Amino acid sequence: MRKLVVISSALIGAFFSSAVQADDIISRFTVRDQGQFALDGSLSGSRSNSSYSSPYAPGFSGEQRNYVSRAAVAGNVGLGHGVELFASLPYVLRNHAESHYSYGGMQGSEGFDGDKGFTDATFGVKYRAFKSADGNNEVLLRASVLHHSGSSGFINAEASYLHTFTPAIKTAFSLDVEKVQGGPDNAGLGAYLMWQASQQLTLVPFVRAGRFESYQGLSSYNSIAGGAQLRYTPVKGWNITPGLSGTHFGKRSNYVGTWNSIAASLTVQKEF
Repeated sequence: MRKLVVISSALIGAFFSSAVQADDIISRFTVRDQGQFALDGSLSGSRSNSSYSSPYAPGFSGEQRNYVSRAAVAGNVGLGHGVELFASLPYVLRNHAESHYSYGGMQGSEGFDGDKGFTDATFGVKYRAFKSADGNNEVLLRASVLHHSGSSGFINAEASYLHTFTPAIKTAFSLDVEKVQGGPDNAGLGAYLMWQASQQLTLVPFVRAGRFESYQGLSSYNSIAGGAQLRYTPVKGWNITPGLSGTHFGKRSNYVGTWNSIAASLTVQKEF
């Protein structure tokens, strides 16, 4: 049973590896000019739950819950010619899993804590591959990497198309693929709307679908996520962005059921 908990924790951890870790969506689809840079501080947390059974004990059923919270610092710097470098360093505040089960009229529970503290920094580069003469159409390429000497890490590549309808309404569509160490490889599609409701407020709803490959005996499965961020700019150069999202993961085997998660984040950014 503990093996199921460990495997499921790896699966949920893989999903949050790069795409949904308190990421400021507007910054994600922005390439800074030469000499411009920004510093971010963020807090994020998620609660997830899944059901499971055992192939060796008919009638056995259980539920797993995961609680994860992180703080992170990040930086972006524009190099000119449509190139931007970025990096982030997360600190895991809480990483707890609980398992509740019943079998033959008996009930029980157990829990364990995963790794906490500083985790490996993520480094990456963005490149504006195309921008139309009127500035309304852009193509961005993004690549990032995290390598850990233990059992985690990823390489992620993303291509995005941005279209500006009006100065207040922009859209972005993204395709990314990710090679994961210590978790399932995956790919995803995302759609984002950036609506500037006022000089100070920008609403960013989004949806994202993903496909995860089989991993450690569990079958491949799909995911669907949706949520929104609200960027508040009280004064020029400062951005405060709370976010809320929900994710549904498909069934991974006959013994591990669907997985549902809710996550919240808060990012404070200073632009220079």
